[in-house]
Amino acid sequence: MALDPLTKGGIALAGGASAATGGYLVYSNISSSPNQTETFRSKITSSGRLLIENNDSQWNVKVAIYGKNGNSNKITIGGQEKSTLTKDELSHWCSDNLRLEYPSKNSSLFSLVEKWCIVPSIKEALSRESKAIIPVGDSLDNGWQSKISAKQQNVKSDLIDTLKLTSESSGSNNTVKPEVLRDWCKGRLELVYTSDTENHYSLSKDWCLQQ
Repeated sequence: MALDPLTKGGIALAGGASAATGGYLVYSNISSSPNQTETFRSKITSSGRLLIENNDSQWNVKVAIYGKNGNSNKITIGGQEKSTLTKDELSHWCSDNLRLEYPSKNSSLFSLVEKWCIVPSIKEALSRESKAIIPVGDSLDNGWQSKISAKQQNVKSDLIDTLKLTSESSGSNNTVKPEVLRDWCKGRLELVYTSDTENHYSLSKDWCLQQ
């Protein structure tokens, strides 16, 4: 039976002329031919989600999160549940399991593949850090003003000049409203993480985590 039309995911943000203002969501436009055997890989990619391929930084994020205390989503390799993983172990595990036919009798296995083989977002990568993300809900958290106050010397260079956030005058300084910073962080957290040195991640780490 023919597959339902595939869901289109996020695309590159409009106006992404610079590394600071553009980016990719963790979903992508996907197409595939009908009537082919559904696998874990095709099930994931047909929903627009992106799988980690050859990006060592993305694998390293998953490995770091896997090894954190409280991780209850353990995988089994060679009949043994792994308490920690190497990058190569995880990439080989994903490669093997992505070939499995979907649906599987073991639904929990598919959930593990989704957890450990899909590209991390910036939000997921930030979860490695010791500080939590400042809440981005509609109610404005005091942490946003605290962040701006603590890093006032970098507001102009980072937020106004690089990110082009709307500024306002505050005494002799140019600054941004805390809700403007919150909204910028909220929009960046779901973007694809590519590396620690990529502008989206480094600026998110500087400005979206609690003091």
